[in-house]
Amino acid sequence: MSTNSAKPVNVPVINVQFSTEPNPPPLKETVLSARSSPQWTSGSLSPTSPGPSPVLPLEQSIIQPGIPIYDLPSPLEGTLNKIRRIGGGGYSDVYYGEWTRTNSEPVCVAMKCIRRVNLNVDGEDQENQVRFEKRIKREAVVWETAKHDNILEFCGFQIIDGDPIFVSPWCDNGNLRQFVKYHPELTDVKKLELLRDAAQGLAHLHSLEPPIVHGDIKPDNIMVTNDVRGVLCDFGISRVMTSLGMHTGLTTAGQGAGTAGYQAKELYNEDSRPTPMSDAYAFGGVILATMSGKAPFYKKVGKAAAAIILAINMNQTASPSDHSELPRSDPLWAFLKKCWDAIPDLRPCTKEIIAELVGEIQRRSVEPPLPSETAMGVVG
Repeated sequence: MSTNSAKPVNVPVINVQFSTEPNPPPLKETVLSARSSPQWTSGSLSPTSPGPSPVLPLEQSIIQPGIPIYDLPSPLEGTLNKIRRIGGGGYSDVYYGEWTRTNSEPVCVAMKCIRRVNLNVDGEDQENQVRFEKRIKREAVVWETAKHDNILEFCGFQIIDGDPIFVSPWCDNGNLRQFVKYHPELTDVKKLELLRDAAQGLAHLHSLEPPIVHGDIKPDNIMVTNDVRGVLCDFGISRVMTSLGMHTGLTTAGQGAGTAGYQAKELYNEDSRPTPMSDAYAFGGVILATMSGKAPFYKKVGKAAAAIILAINMNQTASPSDHSELPRSDPLWAFLKKCWDAIPDLRPCTKEIIAELVGEIQRRSVEPPLPSETAMGVVG
């Protein structure tokens, strides 16, 4: 099922040398005096050694508000080779590359390189850079702890010439949007299985204490692994960039960040923040895009983003007439309406989303698929 994974040829390689010292010097940002190493507990750090109470950092996690972060992680060791740029967004460029550790064979990785030039905060440049690096390192602690089979592994980070680089395993199959587009032979059952996988990853984030809200659920932020599993990626990163004054290019009035068409109405309010219920709204859009091949409000994408924002603020939702590949008689439409309810508390939680997807997988495994309205010649 995977796409061609052959290594590109005749592409210049950029070598970035990382420290390989077995015991790197302690980071200046460490906020505790000497003590034993912390233990991971329920997605957060908890000191286990006796002694005085730890001094909490002045800034707590943006991704997981309330989490006490004690030590900052060490940078990734080894050598990174950028091989080719494969994409990017409002605040980063993504590269296909290789990561080589000491006495190890190189492994294929994805490298997300944050564009520091977009930083827009007051104060001296040096102070801004210190604040920028410190925040990235703090959030890396959270990314490292949120481990789950349906969350893309976070290998680590490095800061080269002031620019953070996040490293994760390379997925030959790309993201969910690409995988569905380039594999038209996919059955509805297989699409639903990938959606179930992603929902399980989201349920894990929401179950942590304190919970983690993804904040930018969309098909592009669900990767398809080489063994064809759906895994979430990039949770919370847009909020980190926004908090640092980065111009992300994301259309939101509040602090929630996200992508137009997948944002709930409440996220367009001033001082808004994403919640598990706004993640549920976005996941409804992911289900629609995956099953029909078209994103919510896709007909408005070529227009100003304000057209989508206006439609959502008027409580408009995607229409079956615009998504003929998902027939209006399909039971999923009733569930999508629940995901898009204007009242956040009436939307399904992640457990309910998983239950719905599992039920549809079971039903469609024994029943013949419904013909699309395109195949039936139905005109909306």
